[in-house]
Amino acid sequence: MVEADKAAHGTAPSRSVTPRRPEPTRRPVTHLVPRRIRTIVRRTGGELRSAVNKAALVGAVTGPSRPRMASLVASTLLAPEARRPSARSARPVRVPDHDGALYLRPRSRDVLALQFVFTEGHHLPPAELDGPVERIAVFGANIGLPMADLADRYPGARLLGIEPDADNVRLARANLAGIADRASVVEAAVWHTAGTLSLGWETDAWGLSVSPAEEGDGVETVVEAVAAADVVDGFADDGPIDYLLVNIEGGWYDLLAHDAGWARSVRCIKVEIQDRSDEAVALLEGLGFDTEIERLPWGAFVTGIRRPVAAQAA
Repeated sequence: MVEADKAAHGTAPSRSVTPRRPEPTRRPVTHLVPRRIRTIVRRTGGELRSAVNKAALVGAVTGPSRPRMASLVASTLLAPEARRPSARSARPVRVPDHDGALYLRPRSRDVLALQFVFTEGHHLPPAELDGPVERIAVFGANIGLPMADLADRYPGARLLGIEPDADNVRLARANLAGIADRASVVEAAVWHTAGTLSLGWETDAWGLSVSPAEEGDGVETVVEAVAAADVVDGFADDGPIDYLLVNIEGGWYDLLAHDAGWARSVRCIKVEIQDRSDEAVALLEGLGFDTEIERLPWGAFVTGIRRPVAAQAA
């Protein structure tokens, strides 16, 4: 019979018992979200359910940055997204365990990019990637947030990003300024061959897509494309690329399906896809990777780790 039961039955406890102090209740990070944003999320219900995750980002940045982050989140909820947000509109925020400011634009998907990296970790290589990670490349670097976090996690690595949008490149270089000695961003599109590509936007440059440019098609912006083989050969001059993150909206298929011999110089690859996941798996397995797929509501990630040479021969 426990002491409380003894007391209830008239038996005095043999010794005094100090009542346990109740465990403090952990408040969710949503208590850091301004009331105005919480009201918007509640009223919009399922239609903007992802707004909950956006709002929680206010608690993911350091204290002095929270009012600015709240303003950035509010701008994505209250105003239409800018089609091509200017780098000049960016505002600095800081996240724990990262040196230096990270610049995000209002009325853009930069807030989603921060969520993608610093709360969801979709950019990370698989735990099965063994050995030292000395070279990391990102095709579709956006504003540099994946590179910034990967640089923190792999302080001995060199990083290379390829990004076709000029404003994104400006922000990426600002976000990587503290590690410019080992991280660089090239303003170009990466394709299976060198040439000229047209750029398209789905609301803003986070949903940037590329396609071959044709003379007289009236596209607003064209960019020069560099061949993936040239990028890999130039970066992996004295060893393989240990991890390659591919975030090319709609362009991953052409990249992997044509002239993809460059993949032999990559130990691990992770590809963001929106559809055709079975084809992505088949392409990577055909290039000598053991694959794994992570399905998400909006698409999937297909990850490949290079098979040992003996296994490929078998």
